[in-house]
Amino acid sequence: MAEILIVDDEPLVLLTLKSLCDWEAHGIYIIGEAENGQAALECIRAHPSVDIVLTDVDMPVMDGLELAESLKEIDPGVSVIFLSSHSNFDYVRRAFKSGAYDYILKSEMNERSLLELIQRVAAKSAKPERTPSAVVQERESARSAFFAAVTEGEMEKSSAENIQSLFERCAFSVSCPFYFMILKPGDIPLVRTRYENSLYDFQKTVTDLLKRFVPEEQGDSGAVSFDQYYLFMTGPEKLETVFELFYKSAWTYLDIGFERKTGGPAADIASFGNDLSACLKGFLPPSRIVIRSRRYIQEHFDNPALDLAEIARYSEVSKNHLSWEFARETGETLSDFITRTRIREARKLLSETNLRIYEIAEKTGYMNVETFSRAFKKITGTSPSRFV
Repeated sequence: MAEILIVDDEPLVLLTLKSLCDWEAHGIYIIGEAENGQAALECIRAHPSVDIVLTDVDMPVMDGLELAESLKEIDPGVSVIFLSSHSNFDYVRRAFKSGAYDYILKSEMNERSLLELIQRVAAKSAKPERTPSAVVQERESARSAFFAAVTEGEMEKSSAENIQSLFERCAFSVSCPFYFMILKPGDIPLVRTRYENSLYDFQKTVTDLLKRFVPEEQGDSGAVSFDQYYLFMTGPEKLETVFELFYKSAWTYLDIGFERKTGGPAADIASFGNDLSACLKGFLPPSRIVIRSRRYIQEHFDNPALDLAEIARYSEVSKNHLSWEFARETGETLSDFITRTRIREARKLLSETNLRIYEIAEKTGYMNVETFSRAFKKITGTSPSRFV
């Protein structure tokens, strides 16, 4: 039975979490509760059998981030799951950097999602044998060498036997035939600006998000570099499902979209290496049209009259050409990008200001609350009133 400690400074939240479902019927025992990180550490010292800490981020005395950082020193075997009202990418970056297993918005939490997550964490913690760090390091080193060989064109010079040997050392869970997808952040300059000298933090956050949707027994995911990521799965439908889930989470937690290139089925490792190389090189820098249209949208999203014709005039191309080029390069329609830009700003205003919902709707380019609420729920999965 997994033992959990709940940490939150709001008594109502503690009560809600404890009564969310019959935890013990699912093999989960709530060992106690604490109102801040300091009290949680004292509880864990008294109950070293705690497996999982479910904690809020913002708390007095010691917040959730400080708690997670302390646990890495005191008991690194404890898994930390953050609950927060904040979707700000800086919070998420700090959360995963501090050692979080996962990060859930309170607005998105329900019995099913939380129970499934806790069971997944508990199952991972209950494995009889943990993978030795040396084995993990060897595997990651082999994967780095494999992708370096792909990107540097070494595959074309190697024999089929050498390629097969290198692939086997990577210990991927898939075998031929399988399908693959390469993901790339849609705005690399923005990533560089936000993370500056901590691009590894961004890379770790992306890989951790991917792992949420790709269990090791069902496929593989990871980083080629901070600006390219891979997904290997047995079927194209599974790839699409994972991408859709990840894409939504990336906007929620990182405030950025991702482009993709797909390939497969890989009949054998030699052909896979060549196909993967072509896929990795298939991303082109955004065209002048896309750069100009994105900039115009980001500067004028608050205008309710903003439409394809206006953006096309600014970008100096026809409406049809702009629509086609934007979708081809970014993987989403111009209309979807406008909506995401507006809702991203709306979420920021909801989190950081005391503006009323109708005022936020007006500031983000919506003529009425009804239209705003429908768009908000489509993107975030919840209504503006529940988000706050």
